Amino acid sequence: MNKIKLPFILHCLIFTSIIFTSSQLYSQVEMVPPSDKIYDFLDRMSVNKIIDNYSSSMLPISRREISKYLITINVKRGKISRTDKKILDNYLVEYEYDIQRTLKNSSSFFSDFKFSDIFRDKKQKYLFSKADSNVSFFWDAIGEMKYFGAKGDSLGKPHLSTGLLGTRLRGTLFNSVGFYLRLSNGVRLGGTQEDAITASHFDPVLASTRKFISEGSKTFDSFEGYLRYATSSDWLGLTVGREALKFGTGFIDQLIISNNNSAPYDYIKLDLSYKKIRYTFFHSNLVGNDSLGKQLSSKYLVFHRLEFGPLFNGVMKFSFNEMLLYSGVPINLAFINPISFLTSADLNTESPQKNTNNSIIALDAQFYPVKHLTVQGTFLIDDINFNTLGKNDVTSNDNKFAYQAGLEWQDAFKISNFNFTYEYTRIDPFVYTHRENSNYYANWGLPIGHSLPPNSDEHAVKISYFAGSRLNLALTFKHQRSGENLTDSIGNVLINYGSNILHGENDFVIKNIFLNGLRVDRNIFIAEITWQPIRQYFLSIKYQYEAVDNIFQNNRKLSDSIFWGTFRVDY
Repeated sequence: MNKIKLPFILHCLIFTSIIFTSSQLYSQVEMVPPSDKIYDFLDRMSVNKIIDNYSSSMLPISRREISKYLITINVKRGKISRTDKKILDNYLVEYEYDIQRTLKNSSSFFSDFKFSDIFRDKKQKYLFSKADSNVSFFWDAIGEMKYFGAKGDSLGKPHLSTGLLGTRLRGTLFNSVGFYLRLSNGVRLGGTQEDAITASHFDPVLASTRKFISEGSKTFDSFEGYLRYATSSDWLGLTVGREALKFGTGFIDQLIISNNNSAPYDYIKLDLSYKKIRYTFFHSNLVGNDSLGKQLSSKYLVFHRLEFGPLFNGVMKFSFNEMLLYSGVPINLAFINPISFLTSADLNTESPQKNTNNSIIALDAQFYPVKHLTVQGTFLIDDINFNTLGKNDVTSNDNKFAYQAGLEWQDAFKISNFNFTYEYTRIDPFVYTHRENSNYYANWGLPIGHSLPPNSDEHAVKISYFAGSRLNLALTFKHQRSGENLTDSIGNVLINYGSNILHGENDFVIKNIFLNGLRVDRNIFIAEITWQPIRQYFLSIKYQYEAVDNIFQNNRKLSDSIFWGTFRVDY
């Protein structure tokens, strides 16, 4: 009889504790960057039916929201694996203040320093932390050593080592205003300027540091920061600042907005939420060049997303997205209106750049048919002309689409913490481009959406496994097909088949045919190991092998091997 009552009593005590502290729980309104691994954990808990109403397709979210999910998972910890329990316990320490409003499981370097705390595994470490009923403040230090090396037919033998030091400040004022600032400065410790340029093709931070790439500087710096206001129930959030964003349902990469491929950008952002309806609007500044390579005086991205769900007992969610890029003019107030239809606003706005803006619409949906399994699909419309749909001549070039579909299987093959993902992506010729070139869908020349170039498709498979609560192993295979542009020896486009996001000119010269052009196939293998041996000390190793089959050159084959090693301290 006692064995039956004990779990019930424990659950009652937990729920009573949550209710008792509910007026204090939800204080931290600063957001957690979309690259943080906690989102993978929350996604797994959502697919495994442990938490409800979580959306992995609108990131970042606040520490306050994340804390709510962690509380729910802790209440249901009897339903999760042993490894997930350990992962949860790690996050309960990291988010201790957000959940309990205490700092008992943390140490502060400047207020209660002990040398032994530097490598203490059970406490969250800060340079300085302070909190009372009105204000919380956390100060961290960041240190990183990174090595990049490659060997192969197209890359040569570059090697680059860098070191980075930085700091991060965050906190919340009066339970409603959050602030965040991350500053870092890095230096090239080894390798040449040419090696740095090669490495920048694989690192958006380096690629968006002009002095490091084009001016030969050995140093590079970056920052992210914002001020955010949010209501107590999170129905409204207003953010002004710079940070990476992620929107869309892709598992491996996103067609709409990916945080993996481009540098963070400045924006003003509005978030609205009511029950199962979420709405986001932002207006942001980008960096772009015109068709001659000259930097634009201004370039902007406007974005709307309306998401519904999960609906029908948590079975599905779907959303409507619209994006518009415009440049070379001052900020247009018609595009700052958060309650509008961007295409109509564009067509009904008198401006010097009329009919040169780039508007894109996308629909995406995610389904949760059974426990452990989720399926997603995205349909992106870059341009559409109903009068030319189905035609078989050059006039049909007005219709440019991209598609993506995939599935994610958690605890695949009944193996706990083993994840299997498959995703297919197809991007038609000239998608993301624009015939004015200045309004292509990129920032710093890097794609805002999927990394796959236009006029290409990709089959991607990824398997990952938590060998322990802090050790993750992942393998990814990608098979890509592309039809590339014909260029001269210095890169000038002779025939544009719509395969380069930076070149949208001459899009009505020949009829768009998928994979038309210089046919290239790529097979890419990626192996990754991420390990946190001690709390807030991280080691990651990544190896990538790329085999390129130039079918247009009688199947001339090239291959490259790339290696990354990173050691990071986040204190």
